[in-house]
Amino acid sequence: MNERPTFLLDGTEVAFEPGQTVMQAALAAGRYIPHLCYHPEFKPHGSCKVCTAKVDGRMMAACTTPAATATEVESDTEELNDLRRTLVQMLFAEGNHFCPSCEKSGNCMLQALGYDLGVMTAGFRHLFPDRPVDASHPEILLDFNRCILCELCVRAAREVDGKHVFSLAGRGLGKHLIVNAESGRLADTDASASASRRRSARGATITRRSARRRSTTRRARWRDTMTEVTRRKLKVATTSLAGCFGCHMSLLDIDERLFALLERIEFDRSPLTDIKHCGPCDIGIIEGGICNAENVHVLREFRANCKILVAMGACAVTGGLPAQRNHLDLGQCLQEVYLTDPGVGQGLIPNDPELPLPLDKVHPLHEVVKVDYFIPGCPPSGDAIWKFLTDLIEGRTPKLGHGLIHYD
Repeated sequence: MNERPTFLLDGTEVAFEPGQTVMQAALAAGRYIPHLCYHPEFKPHGSCKVCTAKVDGRMMAACTTPAATATEVESDTEELNDLRRTLVQMLFAEGNHFCPSCEKSGNCMLQALGYDLGVMTAGFRHLFPDRPVDASHPEILLDFNRCILCELCVRAAREVDGKHVFSLAGRGLGKHLIVNAESGRLADTDASASASRRRSARGATITRRSARRRSTTRRARWRDTMTEVTRRKLKVATTSLAGCFGCHMSLLDIDERLFALLERIEFDRSPLTDIKHCGPCDIGIIEGGICNAENVHVLREFRANCKILVAMGACAVTGGLPAQRNHLDLGQCLQEVYLTDPGVGQGLIPNDPELPLPLDKVHPLHEVVKVDYFIPGCPPSGDAIWKFLTDLIEGRTPKLGHGLIHYD
């Protein structure tokens, strides 16, 4: 029996079948190469350039480059990841990607790629383009704000539905997605939802039904849950600082698995218990960034009392949405809001001694204290939180893995 040919990917041999690309062979071997526009059901396109790798020293798109015997491919290098990081920052700056208010948050390839590459800052000035949302179609919502020109929707409509629904028009910064109808409305095309789930790396096209939560059979989930937990209880504290409590809502989204969790843990300070101070705990979980003096006090209390401290969600990990004020002067912000904003009248900047003093900047947790683990997401999914907690409880090093933060 003949052995399959191989090439080297970051120093490790990867076997491939004749006709496979570098990307296809790598994914088949369980080796991840970052990408956005690649989809296994469509012909490789190479438009996003995120999968660019060095193939025998030459920069090539891994999704379109045929795998070849004895080829040396470099992908996971600081040089290439820096380039990918810049591309992702540019995509975030060019569009309107408001993760905290987006129902695709936690199930978004662009967001997940940002976390994977360690994108901690915007990097570029946001353009905030004026883009419409097309809600005319009964089955599909089309949000142009999320489009990153990956052309997945164009290819899905053409290759899956056999229809010419979408196209790209313009050049450079003016390049944009269009609907091939005289009115420009999706309702005036023959688009169907049959390929919608394949259509977008970012969720620019959303099947309306997919926005509804689909629960699995409770009995089956409970049975699976009970096989994962063991008996020793740990003490856990949680709190929300400069955030929106969305991560705590995701904690509740583990649904009936909470009952299994309570077989293994007990809560100390938490919105679930209304205990006001954190006592000695095994695990402390904090969502939200640091925006005032009280946040600093609570964070340090958690660090002093918790053996393991976890930053949960984008605000805790990077500062998130509250940190968007960091480029503004705090004094000017307060004056604008309380004194000069139209309609304020006889305004007064609050100075009650009971109010915590605001900080000049909003900080992620790790800039103030040592953080042991990070759970990315805005918010992270209930499944990701469940996996993380059960790993900790079982004494394993928590590892979310590609599947829980990447959806490709």
